[in-house]
Amino acid sequence: MKKITLSLVFLFTITLINGQVITKITQSPNNPLLLGVINSIWADAASTGWSTPDLTNAANAIEAELMFADDGVDSTIDVNGNPTWQDGCEPIINDLTGKIAVMYRSFCWHDIKADYAQQAGAIGVILINRDPGPFAMGGSTVGSNVTIPVVSIGSEEGDLLKDFIAMGGVYAFIGTKVGLNANDLGSSPADIVMSNHQAIPNFLAANGSEFSLDLGLYVFNPGSNSQTGVTASVDVSYNGSSVYTNTSTPLNFAAPVGVTVDTVYADLGTFAPASWSSGTYQIKYTVDLANDEDSSDNVFNTSVNISSNIFAKSRVDTLNNPLKTTAYSLNESSTQYDDWEACIVFQDANASRGSALGMTFSGQAVGFDIDFEVLEVRLYEWNDVFADVTTPPTFTALNQVAEATYYYDYGADGDLSGQNIYVPFNDGGFPAVLTPWPLVNNKRYLFCIYNASDSIRLGYDTGIDYTGTINNYLQPISPVKVLPNGQAAIWYRDGFGWDATPSISATLDYTTGINNSAAVNNTLAPYPNPALNLLSIPVRKDVIGDVTVEIFDLAGKLVLSEKQTIGNEQLRINVASISNGTYVFSLTFTDDSKDSFKVSVNR
Repeated sequence: MKKITLSLVFLFTITLINGQVITKITQSPNNPLLLGVINSIWADAASTGWSTPDLTNAANAIEAELMFADDGVDSTIDVNGNPTWQDGCEPIINDLTGKIAVMYRSFCWHDIKADYAQQAGAIGVILINRDPGPFAMGGSTVGSNVTIPVVSIGSEEGDLLKDFIAMGGVYAFIGTKVGLNANDLGSSPADIVMSNHQAIPNFLAANGSEFSLDLGLYVFNPGSNSQTGVTASVDVSYNGSSVYTNTSTPLNFAAPVGVTVDTVYADLGTFAPASWSSGTYQIKYTVDLANDEDSSDNVFNTSVNISSNIFAKSRVDTLNNPLKTTAYSLNESSTQYDDWEACIVFQDANASRGSALGMTFSGQAVGFDIDFEVLEVRLYEWNDVFADVTTPPTFTALNQVAEATYYYDYGADGDLSGQNIYVPFNDGGFPAVLTPWPLVNNKRYLFCIYNASDSIRLGYDTGIDYTGTINNYLQPISPVKVLPNGQAAIWYRDGFGWDATPSISATLDYTTGINNSAAVNNTLAPYPNPALNLLSIPVRKDVIGDVTVEIFDLAGKLVLSEKQTIGNEQLRINVASISNGTYVFSLTFTDDSKDSFKVSVNR
């Protein structure tokens, strides 16, 4: 059973890449997209007891071609799906001279693998984990023989690399960047400030006063030279067109002192548009050092999606479904757990415009069969009183307000292991009645997937890192609850870490939760009112098809007329061409029913 260890993260700490030991793919002729830093852990002699070199010393860095080791024992595939002849548990039969040996984690000690690789001529070793994420290495009795660098990487990176390593020409650097180059500034995915969520419904993001993006990143200097007058920049684009750019004030960096590098925050302002449009906004950060000798860590991309009804902390695909890069479960090697929950946090000043309809998630089979397994979707009011994560929440004031159960049935649905599944909240009866839950302004909620099975892992997105974002907004992202056998439940505010986000989305209904007393003639209240440039109009749920929009001034003069087609979503009307004032909006639907309301335009 594939498991990972739960991160026991309680205290808020600023975690910045500071140019310490890295593993970086430097050449990959058959797939240049592989280039860049890989998440890794190195075998430090102080913690392993091995004789490995000190990789915080730039003189001990290595760069060489990657080659799979072959111990020639057999040609079977192990229970983790990896070739047994590439696990290095027996003497290596292929020539690894001058190469970095690549081997799979299996069922022998890590120092044994490294020793065999060294005997075959390898100058370094990369061990691929059988689970997501790198692992801390241990050994038996031959660690003192190992005098070459050894690092571990996760299964997801290993899966991406393996075919291209077999083709040849893939090179990697293992060591510290500190002092490696004279002129070298950089950042990392953990050091950029992203949106506090990756997808938000447009009825919660009418304009920049309701939803805005703080923009900035931490920049560090591992190069041996000091740097002065350097800038960082950002470009926000929508549909291929730039909608916001900014450049930081000049930044100065001292040269490294030992292995400690100077780190400076580049503030790039706030993107708060007059109106948001539905779709994806791309955000590109650039560290602008003209003579940078290693520009591979100078450009970073992130995004935010404005959708009709989806909220997510993970990234979403083109259909607004949550993206997953891996699947997680708990490590039960020392502690047995009865159940656990993966959650995302929701809080919004205008939440009462909508209701929670249900959730989308993915469950991955442990092994080959997910049939008859059960998961639950749950919604909690999180009533702990705290401003931000500088005061750790206690999780003692949770009130479950909605739920639903999903049964995996291969016969009815086919193999849904790893596939996204939408489950609406219901009353639990038979037949179940859908029960949307109205949301309350500024209240914290937890959208959670409850799992009491050892046979299901839950989908996670490890393609983004919220470290810099949490340092900026100081708000929790993805708590995890575990229930050890025979003990009380334990909540971990930061779940599996800031670089692992549950692939969960919440579907929110933009009409059910709105206070209808604000409506005129049985329609729902438009917003924002007064309007700036774009007006959003939630419409009655039973109305679809063509709608004619006519806008009259108070003297009865028609100032704008247009036709739109709707399908259970809100109207978006551009009023940028209309002068300031108060207007009557008249909507005529295909069934000849009408709605009308007054809106002020005030820029």
